[in-house]
Formats: sequence, structure tokens, C-alpha cells
Amino acid sequence: MSNIALRFATYGLLLLVFSPLSHGDDKPLIVCSEQNYPPFALGLTDATADGFTVELWRKVAEEAHLNSTIRVLPFHGVLQEFKNGNCDVLINLAQSDERRQFADFTVPHVIVNGAIFVHKGENTIHTEADLNAKSIIVLNADLAHDYALSKGWGKQLVLVNTAEEGFQLLASNQYDALLLSKLTGKQTLEKLGLSNIEALPIKVGFAQKFSFAVRKGNAELLAKINEGLALTKVSGVYDKLYEKWFGIYEEKALLPQLLYYLEPIVGFFLIVMGFSFYRRSVERKHTLRKLKENQAALEAAHADLLQFTHVASHHLQEPTRRLVTFVQYLHAQLTGVPILNEDIMRSLDFIEQSALRQRALVRDIQLYLAAITPLTMVKSVSAMKMIDKVLKHHGQLIRETNARVAYTNLPPAHIDPPRLYDIFNILLDNALHYWHPDRIPYIQISGEARAGRVYYRIVDNGIGIPADCRERVFLVFERLQVNSNPESTGIGLAIVQRIVNSCGGSVSLDETPNGGTTVLFDLPA
Repeated sequence: MSNIALRFATYGLLLLVFSPLSHGDDKPLIVCSEQNYPPFALGLTDATADGFTVELWRKVAEEAHLNSTIRVLPFHGVLQEFKNGNCDVLINLAQSDERRQFADFTVPHVIVNGAIFVHKGENTIHTEADLNAKSIIVLNADLAHDYALSKGWGKQLVLVNTAEEGFQLLASNQYDALLLSKLTGKQTLEKLGLSNIEALPIKVGFAQKFSFAVRKGNAELLAKINEGLALTKVSGVYDKLYEKWFGIYEEKALLPQLLYYLEPIVGFFLIVMGFSFYRRSVERKHTLRKLKENQAALEAAHADLLQFTHVASHHLQEPTRRLVTFVQYLHAQLTGVPILNEDIMRSLDFIEQSALRQRALVRDIQLYLAAITPLTMVKSVSAMKMIDKVLKHHGQLIRETNARVAYTNLPPAHIDPPRLYDIFNILLDNALHYWHPDRIPYIQISGEARAGRVYYRIVDNGIGIPADCRERVFLVFERLQVNSNPESTGIGLAIVQRIVNSCGGSVSLDETPNGGTTVLFDLPA
């Protein structure tokens, strides 16, 4: 392995270790490519853009996290758009002193020599000086165009937009020579199938160092592109693209020239990236430590809150229970007493209803706060048995309303039993209490296991929930209408949502055809 290759291998290993995270800008860069300049640029439209530099740019942009859109125009149009500020990056511009007045260049991605193409059998052109009296075809605004002007051949030039157009003109026998990069010329001749044109075996006074170019002074973007180009080199992506597009046309001797330019850039960026990684590593450790501290504090606060809720619930439930007991006792003792004032009985009824509601509120607040934490061991729980248990609890209400509840073959859920009971108990309680006066209550429960989840569906034919209220009912203490049930607190659906969300699922409400509410939720299978 050569010293250069060994150094690149070392840089590649370091790059894998010290690669920092970075993000591109949201606004896409406008990147310009020329029409049909093989193998660098192929295609005539934005949608058909292809070629070595187009593919290389996409890989460089990916490495540098740059968002971009490619535009394809004739080369002179591309150059003018760039000068006018309508293009952020030219992906295939040969370096020259004149162009450095308006552009900054990355290290070259390819270096190719120029060539003079003529008709086979041409015997009047033996040196570059023999072009002085010849008609010469050049690509408009190409480096060969600039070179020809510098040689004083301006009046002899015929300008074309693409290499294909130039060779077609040369093949028409109306012109003497075409000045172009040797590599592009060879690929274009092969594509067009022209066998009567050849490159002269003489040295031409210009070589093209093709680079990515940004507008003058945009050092930040230039650095990002250079970094991305260096990364494609050490990762081997560049070599694969080079072999794909140039392997059978270009001499491998050109690669050391590219390595000469790329090696210091890679080294520089590895140093910068290593320092950046170190700084981010320190920041990340500090952030992780603070995150762990905050998480521990949050868990402690949550545990304290649950403990407080449990204690508060016990202390609040006890006086409430006594109040309900004694009010009901007084109510029984005073019933039927003829001299009793009716206001006294109404007052006792009010006190009893208020006490029952307070007891329900304390119970549901406790359930809400504890809803995100399993109350017993999490396991596979039979939904069928849990529904049976809930229906037994609501047996009297079911008989009073003549309600019908249908359910078969419900798949089990992976959850702790108490919380699954709470879900079905709350949803069935709502369906039984909010029944439509003109319909016998009918509730249908179904379930389906799919992709590691169980999707349950509870459908009723009750009074339904308006579409604009289906999100609001999941808020704590939200009741759309007050009913006679003192146990109704407006927390039930909020508890269901909190339990389901803690299990990675979601709850939604829909309208049942012909009236009613459909509740859909999912749990782990």
C-alpha cells in the first residue's frame, strides 16, 4: 500500500471515530449543471440530470448534510446564472485566474487535459500553432473558449452549447477543428458513433482542474463542500464513482494528482472534526448527567405525588363515607314521618348526592394520577373475563335499562388486570348511563390482534357525542351534560386515555351509524 493510500486509510479510521453530528439548512441550495458534457454531466433537463459530477455532488451533499436542487442549462447559461446570483453552486467548473474573480473553488475533483479533435487524415495541423488560420469549434464559455481567446483566435471561433453539437458540426466537414477536454470528447464520440474524428497526439496548452465552485466569499459553504468531498474520498465512494464514469477512458495516473490536493484537506477536516467531537462529547456528558438528575427528581416527585394521593384519598374518603352513611340512616329514619317538613328531606337528598359525588371525585382523582403506573404484575389478561366482571358489577343497571351487551372471542391484552378493568368499566358505564330514551341500549364489543397490538372497539346506540366535542371530553372534569348519576365526575375518559397512552396506544371517538358513539383504543398484545 502506498504512503498516500495508507494515510487515507488512517484518516478514514479516525473519521469513523470522530464524526460529529451536523445538519443542513432548510432552504435548498440551487446547484447548476451543464447540458451533455460527458462523462461529467448528462441530460438536457433538470429531471434527467446525470453524470459523474451530478452523482458525486449528491454524495458530497449527503455527507455534508446539504439540501439542494439541481438545474440543468447550457454551459454559458449556467455560468451567467451563477454570476447573476441565481445559482449557489456550480458542480463542474474548471479553475482559472479569470474565474477566481467571481468564484471560489474546492479542491479539484477531476483533472483532465485538453485536446484538438480533427477529421481523420487531417495532415495540416501538427502543433497548436497550426490552428492560427483554422476555424475552431469551442463550447461557449468553456475553459477551452477562454484559452482560445487568450491565444488570439477569437475571430476563428464557432461557439456551440454542447459537446454533441460541436462534434456534429465538425462531422459536417464545414470546420477544421474542435477544442475540448480529451475525456469529454472521447465519450461524446462514442455516444454519437462518429468514427471519422480523432484527437491529435499533440500537447495542448491547457488542462482543466474541474471543481465545485461557490460564489466569491461564501467560505462557510465552501468548507462544507470540501469536507463532504474529503469524506467521499476516505469512504471509497469517490473511487467507485470514478471507476464507473472514467475507468475505461482516463489514465489512472491522474489519481495521484487528486490525492495531492485532497490529502491536506482531509487532514485539516479531521483535526477540526476531532476537536468538534471532543467539545460535543463533553457537552453531551454534561447534558446526560443533568438529564439523569432531572429524571431521578421527576421519578421521586411522582412517587411522592402518588403517596400523597393515596394518603389524601384515605383521609378524604373516610369522612365522606361516614357522611354518606349517616345521611342515608337519617333519610331512612325520617321517611314516613307525617309532621316532617319536606324541605328537610330535600336537604338530606342534596347532602347525600353531594357526598356521593365527593366520594366519586376522590376515587377518580386517585385513579387518574395512578393511571400511568401498573398496579400489579403486567401479563396477558383475558378481556373476556374482564368484561364478565364489569357486567356483573353493572348488573342492576343493565336490568333496569333492558340493555343488551354483545361480545365474543375478544383477544387478550398485555397489561395489569386492574387497569384493564378500569378501562372497560369506565367505557361501559358511560354507554349504559348515556342511553337514548327512544332506543333500548345496545352495546357491541369487538377486538382484533394485529402486528403486536390489540385493537378494541366499543359501539353503543346512545345519545352520541357531537364531532366538535370529541377531543374536549378527554379533558379532566369535562362533562357535556349533567345527569342524575352522582358517580359521574367527568374524569372517566381522561383516565382511559391516560392508561392507554402509557401503554403506547391511543383512544379515539367516532359516530356510530344511526346514532351513538364508537370508542376505539389499542393495547399491547
